[in-house]
Amino acid sequence: MKKKIFFCILIIFYLFTNQVNSLENKIILKVNNKMITTFNITQEERYLLVLNQKLRTIDKNKLKILATNSIIKEKIKEIELVKYYQIEKTLDDANLQKIIKNLYETIGFQKENEFKDYLESQNLKFSSVKRKLAIEMLWNNLIFEKFKNRVVVDEIEIKNNIDKEIKNLRFSRNVFLSEILIRNSKDLKLDEIYSKILKSIDEIGFASTANIYSVSDTSKTGGKIGWVKETSLSKEILKEVINLKKDQISKPIKINENFLILKVDDAKINEQKIDKDKIFSDRVLFKTNQQLERFSLAYFNKVKQNIQINEI
Repeated sequence: MKKKIFFCILIIFYLFTNQVNSLENKIILKVNNKMITTFNITQEERYLLVLNQKLRTIDKNKLKILATNSIIKEKIKEIELVKYYQIEKTLDDANLQKIIKNLYETIGFQKENEFKDYLESQNLKFSSVKRKLAIEMLWNNLIFEKFKNRVVVDEIEIKNNIDKEIKNLRFSRNVFLSEILIRNSKDLKLDEIYSKILKSIDEIGFASTANIYSVSDTSKTGGKIGWVKETSLSKEILKEVINLKKDQISKPIKINENFLILKVDDAKINEQKIDKDKIFSDRVLFKTNQQLERFSLAYFNKVKQNIQINEI
């Protein structure tokens, strides 16, 4: 009798477990003959969260929609790709390894094993992620092969634009500034006080004049502010300072309700090394990728027209 009860319990437990598993992994979509289950959607959600941590802040339903659309798109690409490639044979491709390395370094890992451990902690298999990346790589290869002859990049225009930008480029400076801050008032006659300050600077120097006239705390040290990057200055101040040479003094600059007079005590140019060849190649690549992305979208939509997507 006890054995019968025991076996009955086992059968009930088995049936219950199977029912739960079937609910957890229910087929919800068919893309042609490819099934998409609730488990697939959950895995895709986890994968998207690995790629973009910011998605953790969005609504769960929105994440589910993103994951569903993402995996449908992947299945459609896969259906098209098998006409041209054997996906499984590309899993050891050197270019795929570079893509994987770039991904885990972007996320913040130094070694592949660290990335694998992280994926495992997110209930994701490295082999599954690798296959997803292989599909994207092969899709990009397919688009390139199909449309590379239709990509048009005006290299002469790019070179001319780079030359113009370099010609007009102004190197940023570090400047050593001193200041005299004048408090505004109803009785203030700015032209008169500015003339008086310039006269004082000629007679006793900027530092001593700052001691007398400046209301800033820096007046104690002769108005010295110290080294600052021009790029860190406000627009109002930069407009006056940018053309000043060493030992030159600015016109009064209105700051809030007060007026500021600045002196450039010293200046150093931040030299920038410009690699024209790299800038050129980057821009050609950017223009090429822009066009290939448009071709990719158009081709995907064309493929999708012949795909049957059915809810189960």
